[in-house]
Amino acid sequence: MIKPFPKVENIHAVAIPFPNDSHLISANVYAIGNGPFTLIDTGPKFPGIFSYLRKELQKTGIKLSDIERIIITHGHIDHFGLAVSIQKAVGYPVECFIHAEDSWKLSKKHIEEEMWNPEAENFMAGAGLPQKEIEAVRKRFSFFRTICDPLEKISNMGAGDRFPVNGNHLEIIHTPGHTAGSCCIYDSTNKVLFSGDSIIKHITPNPLVELKRSLLKDPSYQSLKAYLGSLDKLAQLDVRYVFPGHGEYIDDLPGIITTYREHHLQRREMIWKALKQDPRPVYDLINDVFAFVREGDVFLAVSDITGHLEILINEKRAELIETGPPALYRAV
Repeated sequence: MIKPFPKVENIHAVAIPFPNDSHLISANVYAIGNGPFTLIDTGPKFPGIFSYLRKELQKTGIKLSDIERIIITHGHIDHFGLAVSIQKAVGYPVECFIHAEDSWKLSKKHIEEEMWNPEAENFMAGAGLPQKEIEAVRKRFSFFRTICDPLEKISNMGAGDRFPVNGNHLEIIHTPGHTAGSCCIYDSTNKVLFSGDSIIKHITPNPLVELKRSLLKDPSYQSLKAYLGSLDKLAQLDVRYVFPGHGEYIDDLPGIITTYREHHLQRREMIWKALKQDPRPVYDLINDVFAFVREGDVFLAVSDITGHLEILINEKRAELIETGPPALYRAV
């Protein structure tokens, strides 16, 4: 398990252990204030997790009925999965906030009908995934539906919004990349950054391809390009601690941002050098880039490679030579 979070006034961290030795280690939930409280993220709806969260909050003297709002860092099920359970437990609809670019991901229609969609099928085929791999990803997406409840009543938040919490303010920093609507929350008084999945200590966050680009404000959105811009934005903040969505806290934000930048630069060069050998679809680049990909995680790998290809094309160092499927790329 992870080491304890540092004690910071009016910040109560709950690290929910992930089952099955997940590489994410934990889902971190934060209660901010001294009553009423603002909750940052909720964790996923795995069996037993709701009881665990409630008991851990009770240990610090917090009852679920003390929660006045929930801020959701982004629209992934492991970050909002328990929101409806909390609302049902307290008997009223605790107001939930998320960036507008991700709000549709919480809807019943998306979760029950559109999480796997024609855009996903086309993206996988375009990347050159064999049918067996596509079925594994489809199965993974179907599992996601089981660990969250749809959340229909959502309030939108945006960059620069500030939430008052016991005399302090939590400021919303829009940090697209992991998702188009990903946000960090900055407590300037305590110099703490709640980073969601934008900054994680033990893994490099994955800028995921947005499959339903027609729902985005900018349909030409590129995830890795956006993520690198978000790192530039975060580097300007005065931060003592980063409290992430998963795993241990971080006390060197500039250092980890430098590590991320170097990682992505090295990976982009690996992809370019592989394409210099011969044109390939995205799927055929996986073994050149990743030492190991977990079963069902191929989507993460092809998302990562696609993001780098977009930047290489922007830099005129690669080009799309066949639309496919599968699409073929070559180095320039």
